[in-house]
Amino acid sequence: MKLTRIDVRFYKSFNFDFELKARPSADRESWEDQEGPWYPFVRIPIDTDITAIVGANESGKSHLLGAIKAALGLDRIDRADFCRYSAQYSVQVDQLRYPEFGAWLELEANETPIGIRALENAKRFALFRPGDRAPFLVIDGQRVAITDEDLAIVQSRLPKVFEMVTDLAIPDSVSIRRLAGHNRRSLRRPQRSQLLDGIDASDPAAGMLDQLLATLLAAQNTAGSMSTADEDAEFELARKLLIDAAKIAPESFAELQRGLEEGREGYVEGLVGRMNAAIKENLNIQRWWTQDKQFDLLVEAREHELALTIQDRTASTYSFKERSQGLRFFLSYFVQLTAHRLAGNGSAILLLDEPDAYLSSVGQQDLLRILHDYANPEDGGAGGQVVYVTHSPFLIDKNAPQRIRVLDKGADEEGTRVVRDAANNRYEPLRSSLGVYIAETAFIGGQNLFVEGAGDQVLLAGLSAHIADREQTTASVMDLNRVTIVGSGGADGIPYMVYLARGRDTVKPACVALLDGDDAGRRAERVLQRGDMRKQRVLQDSYIVRIDTWAERHGVQTDWGTTPVEIEDLIPISIARRAALNHIARFISLTESTGQKFSVELILEFARSTDAVWDALETAIAAVFPDEHIEKAGFAREVVKLLELNSEVDGADELRRRFTLLLGDLAQRLEDAADHESDERANDQLARHIQAFLRDHPAGIRKYDASRLLRQLSLAMPNDTHSDRARLTLAAIEREYELGDRAHPAVPRFDAFRDAIAALGQLDRLQYQDDSSKDPSDAVSPTTSTEHTETDTDPAEAELLKQPASTKTPTI
Repeated sequence: MKLTRIDVRFYKSFNFDFELKARPSADRESWEDQEGPWYPFVRIPIDTDITAIVGANESGKSHLLGAIKAALGLDRIDRADFCRYSAQYSVQVDQLRYPEFGAWLELEANETPIGIRALENAKRFALFRPGDRAPFLVIDGQRVAITDEDLAIVQSRLPKVFEMVTDLAIPDSVSIRRLAGHNRRSLRRPQRSQLLDGIDASDPAAGMLDQLLATLLAAQNTAGSMSTADEDAEFELARKLLIDAAKIAPESFAELQRGLEEGREGYVEGLVGRMNAAIKENLNIQRWWTQDKQFDLLVEAREHELALTIQDRTASTYSFKERSQGLRFFLSYFVQLTAHRLAGNGSAILLLDEPDAYLSSVGQQDLLRILHDYANPEDGGAGGQVVYVTHSPFLIDKNAPQRIRVLDKGADEEGTRVVRDAANNRYEPLRSSLGVYIAETAFIGGQNLFVEGAGDQVLLAGLSAHIADREQTTASVMDLNRVTIVGSGGADGIPYMVYLARGRDTVKPACVALLDGDDAGRRAERVLQRGDMRKQRVLQDSYIVRIDTWAERHGVQTDWGTTPVEIEDLIPISIARRAALNHIARFISLTESTGQKFSVELILEFARSTDAVWDALETAIAAVFPDEHIEKAGFAREVVKLLELNSEVDGADELRRRFTLLLGDLAQRLEDAADHESDERANDQLARHIQAFLRDHPAGIRKYDASRLLRQLSLAMPNDTHSDRARLTLAAIEREYELGDRAHPAVPRFDAFRDAIAALGQLDRLQYQDDSSKDPSDAVSPTTSTEHTETDTDPAEAELLKQPASTKTPTI
């Protein structure tokens, strides 16, 4: 059973829907109270997979999670939760009211009907809990009373709720005895150390028992020690990790404890090794934590505790205290969810309140993938629903904007309201709710598609999300959670934007440029192919896509039978006409006659003469609506909105076919570019040789070995201008340290030699960076014959120099 909508009024920040009540055409539903003033419920649609709740602070996001639990009967409806600023809040006799909730539900395709007469043929219904009054059902728009017995049956079939604890991190260590099944708590390591220190410092002449008791009490009350509840919560999380998720038998921990007590180190080491193997096999954390694919979660036996440690790609081992908070909390979320699913509760509604608080942007993207797998399991099992609250743009699934719910706090007593159409207004109010500007998070990501303008951004992102939602996968389009579409202010801006992304560092993000086939696009392509002043290609041909050449290669033609030149040429005329009309209708009232004049035939006639959909639209608009004009970004938005309103509108199938080809091709090129850059970094032989030298020769090196090292470094360098300069540096090092003089075998001034070799690892990076202290064109720019300074310039003349040239008085 899926939850599809929550209705709420008079609950905490939710009062009632003022906007709906003010709408002239609105009226109360037949199932609502028919007497007295109308207070419509605030209605929040819930996606059947994942719902992201965003909004400013105090907008009611967390209150919505409480409303879900109350609507499903999991939380008691309490008058203390009544909206305090509501005019209906009262303490007088006969005026006491309670918060009210409704849950709209839908049976899944293979789900058996609920076993009560009222619902025997119903696939969709609502269960309302109107405060202190009797609950009722809504079936086919009609209010239906329900008995306590039937309510119990319905309640037993409602979706379960799993609320993840988002402020609980994986502990550093856990008691081995408690893992083995002993419920008695033991002192933690700092407390044990304090106890032993107290025993060592005790006075043998005094009463030993009294001193031991005092020391024990002091250890238990150590400043900063955890509360019993917090300690129990951390232990339960560690237990879920090791026993539920990693599937380690509790008996193994009892064996480990005996091995430690008996001093059987080999036996202990063997047990710990098998535990680590079980963790790696059953959790497969590396699949989800993309920041370090080589990291491992390990356990180490330490007296009475099992320490949880991390080994990263450097093969170094760290305790959790020595690593970032983000990894600890990510593992906590992963373990909680894994244990929950293994317990057979995978179809429950998962609630999360601001899980982004402790995670980096990449960690949030990793969590988003885990949540998607919970809602749509890869193994084809039953998925659950996810509802989460976030402030972060990195936890917004850009492939599914229809899942976003924006909450806003109204003025005075309005309370929390749901912002309509937030997914289509891509910049506002989502931007304001998150507290960031889209551009601040858009440039630059791991995979970047550079396009000419905002219209291209909106069109490609919107159609990619539309196709992904329709196919329930991003396999044939771009994954917008991994791809950043970067507008460049026109074709001429793309080469410079690509240079900013890739031309100034050795770590280069994957980039693809999408260009129109017009003169500006061809000019930008030539600039990209030419490279920068160092003759370095920042983008290879396979990552430069021009619409016309791409269309010819894939056999894509316009509606009038020519090769598309601009991205708008891929839009069928029928779709373009409807989108343009919708755009114009937002500014003027359309008449039937003007709508008929602005016909597909008219636009097609102009398209044949201009050979461009956009030019044809502008010409047709000028002919039919002479006082109106259209912008590309607004037009692109209307194309996407039209498909949302009517996915089967005339021309929609052809539009999807063309853009699926384009988006799939771009996605594949971006993946290839990312793989290429990953391979380049993995195959960095120069860095490996330098690291090996620094590791193997901490105090000195013979000249013979030093000469051999320089040859290895030279061979590891590619054949380009940059490496030629680096080879000159190698030759200078060989001369300076007299490596050819074998009469004295040791390299002199080794510390300086070591620094010179280490610096070679930075040469490639430095040569890509601009010197911000230099004027690049200074060498070819004329210099003034007279230099003015503050000391030799007359004040009146200095003021004159500040004036624009046209206002200066000519000198006679």
